[in-house]
Amino acid sequence: MKKYLLIFNVQTAVIMILSLLSCYLTVYFQFKIYADFLLLGILIVFPLTFTMRAAFRRRERSLQYLSLLKATLQSVFYSFQNSNLEEYKKTEFGNIANNLSATLIQYLSGASQEVAAVERARQAMITFILQNKKAIKKTSDRIILFVFRINESIEFLLSVRRHNTPWGPRTIILLAIYLFAIFYPPSALFSGGTELQMWNLFFMTGFKVLFLISFYNVQVLMEDPFNQNSPDGIRLNDFQFSRETISPARMPSMVSTPQLNKMGKL
Repeated sequence: MKKYLLIFNVQTAVIMILSLLSCYLTVYFQFKIYADFLLLGILIVFPLTFTMRAAFRRRERSLQYLSLLKATLQSVFYSFQNSNLEEYKKTEFGNIANNLSATLIQYLSGASQEVAAVERARQAMITFILQNKKAIKKTSDRIILFVFRINESIEFLLSVRRHNTPWGPRTIILLAIYLFAIFYPPSALFSGGTELQMWNLFFMTGFKVLFLISFYNVQVLMEDPFNQNSPDGIRLNDFQFSRETISPARMPSMVSTPQLNKMGKL
């Protein structure tokens, strides 16, 4: 429940107080202004739609690359388990892959701000592969393809963590919401005249402003798809590579060549 309350923050309190103050001053001084909110609505709706769509796309692509990274690390781990490497080196690569995954997840979640740690973990994996390429000679081309996918996934995830959507549309949205909170009460009083009840003015203004600022706050929360405090944050632990979960004892037995030939004839 606490995560869902994050859409109500200091920004919400400030703009609600401003809107209610505008209502009070409008009623007290009988301010009446004719305002066409079509342009103001465009300044809110279109940029908000654009930024929310961009944030949602970032989240979906982050899920895609997190899945690709975990699957690729598992594939490389399988390849080394079926190679001629000594057992201690197979265990060493499992530790390297586990460290790379854990270090990246710590950085994405904000638990660590040291991106250099991710680079060192990635370099350790590449160095291990180069040092033991003779043992994986038969599958070296496949391993290189896996490394390419790992690098691509890591670079994308790091770029999402370090860059947000353009700040211009977000600034326009916030400015338009503040203008709406200030000028809506006198405009509503102008349109409704004496027939508009005061409680109705306060309720309509407060509800509409709360609705708009809540949508804005949702978009801000979606900016960081790795935010573990957000209700829509990606569960990064689901993508943690762990060699214990795919240890050789738990790996499915390999299908023999005669069995594959037999299956091919069916």
